[in-house]
Amino acid sequence: MNKKELILQILEKMGYKPEIDGDGDILVRYQMKTIFVFVGDEEDSYVAVFLPQFHEIAEGEEPLVLATCNKMTRELKLAKVFVDQTFKNVSASCEFFYANEESLENSLDKSLQMLGVVRSQFRKNKTELSEG
Repeated sequence: MNKKELILQILEKMGYKPEIDGDGDILVRYQMKTIFVFVGDEEDSYVAVFLPQFHEIAEGEEPLVLATCNKMTRELKLAKVFVDQTFKNVSASCEFFYANEESLENSLDKSLQMLGVVRSQFRKNKTELSEG
C-alpha cells in the first residue's frame, strides 16, 4: 500500500469520506471546511494538511493580518498561519513527519482538529490585536 492509499484508509477509518481532486491531492470535509492533504514524495514520511484561503484580507488591514498570522504561528506549535502569495488571503497548514501508521493517524487527527479551530482563533486574535 502506498502512502496516499494509507492516508485514505486512515481517514475513512476515522469516519471521513476523503476524495482525490484533479491534481491528485486528497481532500476531506471537516467541520464544513474543505481541507487538503498533500502526501509529497512517496519515499519520505512527510505530510502537509492545508486549509486554504479561510480569510480574505481587506484593503488596509494587511499589517494587522500579518501580526495576527505571526502571533498564531508562534503560539500554535503544530500549525502555520500565513498570507498566501497573492497577499489577498490567509491560509493555514499543519506539516509533520510520521514514524508508523499509528503516528500518522494521530498526527492527521490533531492536524484536522487544529485546522478546525484556526479560523475562529484567527478572528479572535485579530480582534484582540486591533483593540490592544
